[in-house]
Amino acid sequence: MRAHSKVRFMPSRPRHRFRHLPVSPDYLVATWPRAIGMMQAVSFAAPCSRRDLMSICRWGGLAKARRTGCPVPTGALRRLVAFAARNSSGNSYHHAGHFAHVVMAAGVLAARAGLRGDERGLLVLAALVHDLNHQGRNASSKLYFQETRSAQAAVRVIGGRLIAGKGGDPRLGSRIHNLLRATALTNDSTRTAILRSDRLARLLTDADILASVAYPLGRSMDMTRALKLEQRLAGGVFELNRRFATMIADTGLQSKVARDLLAMACQSRHPARNVINVV
Repeated sequence: MRAHSKVRFMPSRPRHRFRHLPVSPDYLVATWPRAIGMMQAVSFAAPCSRRDLMSICRWGGLAKARRTGCPVPTGALRRLVAFAARNSSGNSYHHAGHFAHVVMAAGVLAARAGLRGDERGLLVLAALVHDLNHQGRNASSKLYFQETRSAQAAVRVIGGRLIAGKGGDPRLGSRIHNLLRATALTNDSTRTAILRSDRLARLLTDADILASVAYPLGRSMDMTRALKLEQRLAGGVFELNRRFATMIADTGLQSKVARDLLAMACQSRHPARNVINVV
């Protein structure tokens, strides 16, 4: 039994776009910051196939069966992955490639934090769906509008009866809503309370940020350019990138594990590991 508990977070090497990654996030953490280059080699571009998304979810720690760490049944997980892979709203940033990067970062943070079982599975699941129904340039500026839409879509795809019915967890729907609210970059009292009380919310928020800043400046600028195009943001790409980095540096990462990993990467002298310094 002990050997089996270790193996479930050591899936086979991820496929296709994630071929640069080792067999588990634990290896990345053990060889950090040298191994950050493996993460940086993963493509950001859309589309990301259903099979590739499923591969990175399993790599991150979302096991196939509920009894081994997946908070939803296998069929519901397949529907979620298919929904995420079909993201075709014309988004140049909030697309399946971004979902995959956040899942990848969540897997690394989960390994560093020592998460296991349901906690690890729920963090990776939340990373997959955190922008599931993002409206891109048509998104409302109303507080938590986008996060609520994505949470509602996730719960709908999973199936309300699967959550509240026999064998389900009726708290899962509200937990997903709260975890996704935590990713909104606001100092609202609701988000502050969620972050203060929920460790997974802090890790999810940091995974979303690391998916943008754990890269050299050139790669980060490309992501900023995609976000500018999608959101029709005013200002130059470099100015927007610096503004985001300053905002994150001022508010700080939410978890110690993320701060430690990013600080180690920033202190590395290898140019391939040169990341955006927000610590």
